[in-house]
Amino acid sequence: MLIPDLDAGCSLAETVRPADVRTWRATHPDGLVVAYVNCSAAVKAEADYCCTSGNAVAVVRALPPDVPVLFVPDFFLGSHVRRITGRALDVWMGECHVHAALTPADVEARRREYPDAEFLVHPECGCVTSTMYYASADGDVAAGRTHIVSTEQMTERARTSPARRFVVATETGVLHRLRRENPDKQFHALAESAECRFMKLITLEKLRDCLRDLKPEVVVPPDVAVRARRAIDRMLAIG
Repeated sequence: MLIPDLDAGCSLAETVRPADVRTWRATHPDGLVVAYVNCSAAVKAEADYCCTSGNAVAVVRALPPDVPVLFVPDFFLGSHVRRITGRALDVWMGECHVHAALTPADVEARRREYPDAEFLVHPECGCVTSTMYYASADGDVAAGRTHIVSTEQMTERARTSPARRFVVATETGVLHRLRRENPDKQFHALAESAECRFMKLITLEKLRDCLRDLKPEVVVPPDVAVRARRAIDRMLAIG
């Protein structure tokens, strides 16, 4: 695999290590580990199942009901899954520096500024709980104005919704695609500061040089790749 900049990592992935998963397993020998896709191959290799933000609920619901489950690494996504499924998950205290910084105050400010907008909120965000509270309190759910959705689900909702204005709670890079695919609709970031400093290390010039020179290269050890693929295959088998 090639990556244009070796420093373009992930603050969320850095919050959990393979040894952390092994420590939990030592006290939960019959437990299962679900790893959100935003983690390293080495952590996936220690997990039983992988998941995305779009299928995390389905993956957890597919697990045997009486088995201990550890969800890594994102605390906000794991808490959202726990709330939706009603399952007593052990949730790792990891976070994405961008999503965690999106706060209830940001939600309240945008609600006042754009009272007619639909809110599209990624489940990694630190404002998910407050957004769900607002939705329940003033009828947003019934009106279809608040949606806790993955990045891909955001694009689908934006395309099919009759709404003309959206507030989007995730990394601001997704706004480019939303605006390009829906030129007749308006999209506003929940916070303009929601930019990933790691993602922004990848530039067109670095991408050009990477493809031209075929470096820097990232090599996953074969034994790690095999074990990580097992967790991914199990996720895909759930659908």
